[in-house]
Parts: sequence; C-alpha cells; structure tokens
Amino acid sequence: MTKARNPFPAPPSSRRPGDNGSQRSELSVFWLAEDDISYHGLPPLLMKVPNVGRAAVGQNAAEARALLEEEDFDLAVIPLTALPEIMGGGPLRAFPKTLATIREQDVEVVSSLGRRYGVDGYLLRDEINVVGLSDAFEQVFRGDVPAPSGVARGPVTGAGDASGPAAHPIRRLTERERTVLALLRRGMSNHQIARAMGITIHGVKRHVSNLLVKFDCSNRTEVALVAERLGMDSPSRSRRAVRRVT
Repeated sequence: MTKARNPFPAPPSSRRPGDNGSQRSELSVFWLAEDDISYHGLPPLLMKVPNVGRAAVGQNAAEARALLEEEDFDLAVIPLTALPEIMGGGPLRAFPKTLATIREQDVEVVSSLGRRYGVDGYLLRDEINVVGLSDAFEQVFRGDVPAPSGVARGPVTGAGDASGPAAHPIRRLTERERTVLALLRRGMSNHQIARAMGITIHGVKRHVSNLLVKFDCSNRTEVALVAERLGMDSPSRSRRAVRRVT
C-alpha cells in the first residue's frame, strides 16, 4: 500500500499510447479516502487510470490539508461531507480543481454545498471505476462539470429558506445524528459528545460532517441556529433521547 505522503507514479503500461507529457495526460491526483477499504483499494485503482501520472491517498482531513499545502496536485477528490472540515480550516496555499465524492442521499444538497466550496464536479461513490474516473478527469480539464444523473447543476435553495428542498433537513437525520445535534446544541465539544454517546471522536466528527451537509451549513453554530429556526425540540427536551443512545 502507498502512503499518502509518498505519492506513487503510474507505471508505463497505464499511460495512453502517444502521451506527450501534457498535464491532461499525466495528472497529479490527491484522493481523501472515506474508510480503510478505500484507503487500501484506491492506489491500485488509480494506477490503472490512463490519464493519471502521480497520485496520493489520504486517511483524514488533517492529513489532506497538510499534503495539499506541501504538494502540487492538478486534482483533489474529496468526500462531500469532508469539504467543510478541509476547506473551512482557513485558506490553503493553492487548492487544485476538486471533485466531490457523493452518496445517493447527498443529492439534495450537492449543488449548494458544492458552490460554497468551489467544487468542479461530482463522483457517485458507488459508481467509481477506471473508465468513469478517466472520463470525469478529462471533463474537469475541458471545463465541464461531471455529475451523476439526478444532481442539480443549477441553483438550489439553501437551508435557511423554508421553501427549498433542504427546508426540513431534520426529517432526514438518523437517530445518532439527532443525538449528536442535541448534544452539540447544549454546547458540548466533540470529545464530550464522544464520551456521552460511548463512540469514538472520529465517529462524532463523521456525524457532525453529515449534519453540516444536511443543514447546508459551514460550522456547528450555524447548524444549531438553523435547527432552532426549523423548530427542532430544545436541547433540554432531547435528554431522554440522548440517554436512550448512551
């Protein structure tokens, strides 16, 4: 397996016949993996993509920010739910073109969140393969916006507008996400939430990232304010649900 800080070159057999070393034919790609399976499986997959000449795979947002600061990449592939943590941590030296990996349930908030963080296109996580990646990478550098069917490319209404499709994100929350939101609104830190729920800090961060996406917000405070505006029960009335999960 290739470590994120040791980007691997594509073998000669993975290059297209007639490549002349142009940027489109020899792309440098960074990919933030969502789990251990992706982290171990992405390197050999990317080595088979004809227009990739160098690539690195990261395991977490902190590593992604560090590597994107240190290395020059033509393209970054980032999970949609990780964008707030990576892009919200202050400006990076020079952020490359970006593709966001998404799941079916992310479709309703893709456009607004993508515009906020300057996403250049989208990849459906369950449909990632060599041919699809090669085509998507080509589209990005042609100025097109690769996106799976069903993803709106035009403006969508944000969570703050009660008439839009994201007007009631509370209905789409899982039980765990509701619990995390209730604890967050009581002012708890990620570590305190992890202890209260008996889960890892990484699990809490994943739930918080999901909340940012579903509420179309850039930080925890916005999530709490939007939840209150949409009529979610006050934190004090959510304690019974919190104890049920812990």
